[in-house]
Amino acid sequence: MAIALMVAVPVAAQDLDRDGLSDQLEQSLLERFAPTLLLAHDECAGAPASFQPFAREPRVSAQDGTIYGQAFRIASRSDVVEVELHFFHLWSKDCGRLGHDLDAEHVSAVVSAPRLDAPPGAWIASAWYAAAHEGSACDASSGAAARVIGAESSGPRVFVSRGKHASYFDRSQCKWGCGGDECADDREITPSAIVNIGEIDAPLNGATWVHSNRWPMQSKLGSDFSPGLRSRFDADSHDSVVPLMQMWRAPQAPVLAGDTAVDGVFTAAASTKDALVIATRAVSRFLRRK
Repeated sequence: MAIALMVAVPVAAQDLDRDGLSDQLEQSLLERFAPTLLLAHDECAGAPASFQPFAREPRVSAQDGTIYGQAFRIASRSDVVEVELHFFHLWSKDCGRLGHDLDAEHVSAVVSAPRLDAPPGAWIASAWYAAAHEGSACDASSGAAARVIGAESSGPRVFVSRGKHASYFDRSQCKWGCGGDECADDREITPSAIVNIGEIDAPLNGATWVHSNRWPMQSKLGSDFSPGLRSRFDADSHDSVVPLMQMWRAPQAPVLAGDTAVDGVFTAAASTKDALVIATRAVSRFLRRK
């Protein structure tokens, strides 16, 4: 009779989400580069929420400032190893204009080191991305070289719009979210906990609720950094935060002028663009795993 031998795997070598990075390294990088969130004192949803582990649908446990993270390798030059980090601030509700239950927002980064087993302190961020109304006609997402926002060896300061929770590195760009965004810095939130959610096919720490169709979490787990996008703010000539969705500025103009009734005009365009975002990221996840 064959006897199965159980071999203990050292904690430092465990890779429970099967993405080629040890869980210990992922946690260390997520903690090193965690952002600080700047909120209005009267933020109607309180603070980012934590969710009940192992639930099929997202169920809020508390509004306690928890940040959920993801880390995975991306293609890079032969002399460095690059990892993409996502930081999700998840909310019980969007309580701004056209509000709804549950809200999933995030910022992300590319960090690198000379080798995969480099200590956490040797990893340096090169680029950051802030999602703001991502995939809608009001998309005001932005990116920046890490040096521009002072976030090469730690996380950036992120302005979170009141009620809508869009993310901005530059407070002056907050107005671009179809005119409905207001950003303040009355309250500073450092994460109460950083919880690694793993990969879409191998969620960690009970994050089974990422699969729920009640919010777009699945579409946000792919890479935010195409080579073309990175080139727009990696160059030395860029010394500011770069708005990435200038093509939407013309449709946004009527709203910026105060015509809030234009919301309905954007519905079809937003739905189409959401579908394209989801499809593009699905292909990205497929290619990353090949």
